Amino acid sequence: MSFLRFQIRHPNGQIEQLQVEGERVLIGSGAHCEIRLPIDQASIESVLVQSNAGGVYAQALSFDPPPTINQTPFSQAPLQAESVLGIGQVQIYVTMSDTAAGGAVVAKKKQQSNPLSYLVLILAAVGGVYYAFFMDPEAGVAAQPREIPDLWEAAVGACPQTGSAEQAIALARDKESVGDARRERRPFHVQDGVAAVPLYETAAACFKQGGDMASAQDSTNEAAALRKEMYDDFRTHRVRLDHALQIQDFVTARKEVRTLLAFLEGRQGDYVTWLSNLDRKLKLKVGRQT
Repeated sequence: MSFLRFQIRHPNGQIEQLQVEGERVLIGSGAHCEIRLPIDQASIESVLVQSNAGGVYAQALSFDPPPTINQTPFSQAPLQAESVLGIGQVQIYVTMSDTAAGGAVVAKKKQQSNPLSYLVLILAAVGGVYYAFFMDPEAGVAAQPREIPDLWEAAVGACPQTGSAEQAIALARDKESVGDARRERRPFHVQDGVAAVPLYETAAACFKQGGDMASAQDSTNEAAALRKEMYDDFRTHRVRLDHALQIQDFVTARKEVRTLLAFLEGRQGDYVTWLSNLDRKLKLKVGRQT
């Protein structure tokens, strides 16, 4: 017998301890959900939590509001013991146990008798049919590739300057300065944020070659922090694109496609080709609506 334990922190500071027997728990505002949240905080069905031998996983069922893990939107992701599942302003910690201990035990609810479940499933099915139609290869856009390209090649590990230590330091400072300028423009042009990462990595390698280890560490930290920020932003825009396509918001979908293409400027592959084809089709869709 396995239990999923939930520590739920509400916006008013109230904390609930709940346990559900089984491997699947539905979280939302619907009466049929095992973990029921206020209607102003969650959709009818917001998140499905599942456990197996590999751990605990969360699947987003609605993006209104978009659920998060550690403040980052997701579609499906693992839940670590320290992870915070956010739905609206509610914060939830989830753990798995073989025994019940402390907190109320919530009985599993039968969903087949609740008409709201059928309505949600029907709407999801309709959305799935539309999504499949929209991505029909015969309509001009192939199915989305599973593999997403990396934003960068391998991290820069060597300084291109092979001269003296002074020359290496001079190049490092130049790369660092250009990286700072590109990072400042990142909110307006994501391409600059992507380009700044290898600039900082090159600066770090050249500072190291020149013997300035403190500056090398600073540039390494800048590169790592910006790399994480760009990855998080890239993932967020991919989730937003999925959501916009599901709700047929073609205007938003095209904005997200163009943003993702900016992230991947200069890159090639099936995913970039898919985005380019989708952009052309969305342009036609948006044109028909205006």
